[in-house]
Amino acid sequence: MPLQVFSLIGMVVAAVSGGFFILLVVRRLWVGPEAEGIFTLFALLFFFTGICLFGLGILGEYVGRIFIEVRGRPRFLIREVWRKDEKSTHAHP
Repeated sequence: MPLQVFSLIGMVVAAVSGGFFILLVVRRLWVGPEAEGIFTLFALLFFFTGICLFGLGILGEYVGRIFIEVRGRPRFLIREVWRKDEKSTHAHP
């Protein structure tokens, strides 16, 4: 679960920064050109930071699943084995 949080945060940051970038484009078309290039850079910075966090979350999940797989633990434990007696038709422990 903690590894999935990085993916979720990354998607949220990328989506919010994408919305911020669209807002800046609409504002530029509506108001006109201003000397505010720094806000566009912030929007791009947040977008790429979100993409990096999303990638980090996916990579973390991948490595975590590989770690669980290579530990070599069985997926289940056998408590007891019942075998059929060759002379009897009833199974017993």
